[in-house]
Amino acid sequence: MKQAIIDAINTDVGVLTEAFPYLCKIVGKPATSPIEITSAAAQNRFKFIFKVFVRAIATPSHPIVLFLDDLQWVDELSLQLICALVADTEINNFLFIGSYRDNEIGNTHPLTTQLHDLKRKQVVTIDIHVECMSKDDVNTLISDTINEQEQLIRPFSDVVYKKTGGNALFVTQFLQLLWDEGLLFYSLEYNTWQWKIDDIDEKKLFDHVGALMAEKICQLPIG
Repeated sequence: MKQAIIDAINTDVGVLTEAFPYLCKIVGKPATSPIEITSAAAQNRFKFIFKVFVRAIATPSHPIVLFLDDLQWVDELSLQLICALVADTEINNFLFIGSYRDNEIGNTHPLTTQLHDLKRKQVVTIDIHVECMSKDDVNTLISDTINEQEQLIRPFSDVVYKKTGGNALFVTQFLQLLWDEGLLFYSLEYNTWQWKIDDIDEKKLFDHVGALMAEKICQLPIG
């Protein structure tokens, strides 16, 4: 891999090692520093060299899968770099997977603009819309988690669904919160999981996962 990178980038490797110092452990310390150029030119140079770098390291024997979460918060320059990689027809053995909350981006969001641009360039993309879990799915998830029959936990799972709306992260964090508060517990006496359904049903509803996480943080010990 070292030789492949050096052969592809040659003296421009310093552009990458400035951004990724640990790359020096593979290619060694560059003999020269990158030539100083204007900001816009430097950005274009970095995008070009990074594309060449990915071309060199993405091989049939070592394909690359890059996954980035929460793209609704991506900055403009990072987004441009991602799209440059995805649209590069000379990059093979490379798969990019990005996730984002579609309810947090609008028609003028940079991500929306870039996605439209990729489709205009006829770059092959696959859209997978992840819905919230159904009431039955939540029932199955909890059944698998605590190893209890689905029909026996239906009243409990229905309350969890009502509180979380079926958001997968919300469900798991809510179950953890119930465990932390002793509302969901394992009974050594009866050798089974039990829950305090009335207390759980009385818990306040959270507008979003962040509110639930904030409450959990507030419960952490001080010091």
